[in-house]
Amino acid sequence: MNFKILSLAIVASAAMSFVSCTDPEIHSSDVPEITQSIVIVPENFHGDLYKQTSSTGNYYVNVNEKIRICSIYSIDGETISTDRAISYYNTHLWTIDSDKASASSVYYSFNKAGIHNVTFETVDFLGDTLRTQAKVYVNTPTSIALQSPANNYNQVDGDNEKGIELSWAISGIDPWETTRCTIFASYDIDSLWESPLGSVDCMQSVMLQGQLDAITTDKGDTINHSLETSTIYWSIRAVTRNENGGSEITYSDIFSFSTKLKTNGTSIIEIPVMSVNNPYPEKSKLRGVILSAAGDTLSTISENKSNTSIKKTLSPQSNIKIVICDESRTEYGCDSTTVNLAPSTKTITDTLYLQDKVKPNMTPVNMDISTTSPIKFFVFDNGSGINASKIQVILNSDTIKASYENNILSFTNTCKDECSLVITAEDYARNKTPNVRWTVKVNDSGIKILGPFAQMEGTK
Repeated sequence: MNFKILSLAIVASAAMSFVSCTDPEIHSSDVPEITQSIVIVPENFHGDLYKQTSSTGNYYVNVNEKIRICSIYSIDGETISTDRAISYYNTHLWTIDSDKASASSVYYSFNKAGIHNVTFETVDFLGDTLRTQAKVYVNTPTSIALQSPANNYNQVDGDNEKGIELSWAISGIDPWETTRCTIFASYDIDSLWESPLGSVDCMQSVMLQGQLDAITTDKGDTINHSLETSTIYWSIRAVTRNENGGSEITYSDIFSFSTKLKTNGTSIIEIPVMSVNNPYPEKSKLRGVILSAAGDTLSTISENKSNTSIKKTLSPQSNIKIVICDESRTEYGCDSTTVNLAPSTKTITDTLYLQDKVKPNMTPVNMDISTTSPIKFFVFDNGSGINASKIQVILNSDTIKASYENNILSFTNTCKDECSLVITAEDYARNKTPNVRWTVKVNDSGIKILGPFAQMEGTK
């Protein structure tokens, strides 16, 4: 049987040699037709590449957005995998701007906006070069800047007979993009994004005319307005579209302006206060003072929650100082600002941010315990609070399962003699416990906890 197979193989080989000697040319009809295309997908794409729109389309990405640029081959009209395609060509090459690569797919990101060229070349067995090109349109990041009125402007006429212009500058609109802006306005900052006034070309401005209490939203709702004290919060949403119909949404900051008060000359001050990364703002107790330039107390502040705005009516004056602290969550500390109060105006100060910058505390509940008792540590933070998911207990390089409840960290001892103990924890403000280690000593009389000892950065 082996002899017959070998004989047949030799005959076939001889036949091939005979054909080769009599007809040395390879015709294109003898070689399958190979075609190629380009597909560009996001870096983390997990679908079927062969079903994606390919070849000559234009692709739109953002600056520094990582993408995957792929080659797709077809043999006689049938799309095949990259592995199968290798046997049908000699070489292939990517040229992305001036960068070159010979892989079947390339992960790439563009650090400059503009139009970038992608070329994919394959040399087949006939020596012919297939060339496919695509353009990648890299979008300039869109941003919106306020022009007028100045943020927190407080000299607006409540009757608004001359009108007030809302204007802004938008940047990052590329030649292949169009954009449209929707204006939002409300007397309630929390419902601002539910109150669209209408849409305009982003290169235009908006003139609000007539009494400000006549402003209505697209839903027909009238914004409640009091000429005695009124602040209008407003913002812009820009929708940018490219030639393929893709869109990008950009939001401006929230701006505000206030009407001039029709009072006897007194002024209103509004002080926004925010506790950063505070999971329990309702447990805060804000206490503060407003001082004159001479240091006299003009008003005191008492508020039983953070993330709020505090309003006071004061006489107009310059260089008043505001100091606010969290009396309950003491690790949040204090913040302050200095402002001027013009007559018959409402002034909104910059937001005062109370921030927890204090590391959590940690100490053993008992330094000496019985061999059958769990080891317990007191882990406490009087700021944002301990994030239990970030607690880790490592005993002689082994991670130990632990429980944390009511500021007590508890875990079972697995040490038999003398072990190094490292406990790491952090609060919700991402302050970490000090980088220290402890020593656990075990003998017949019980367990002794020694330390803390300084630990080098990066060691366990």
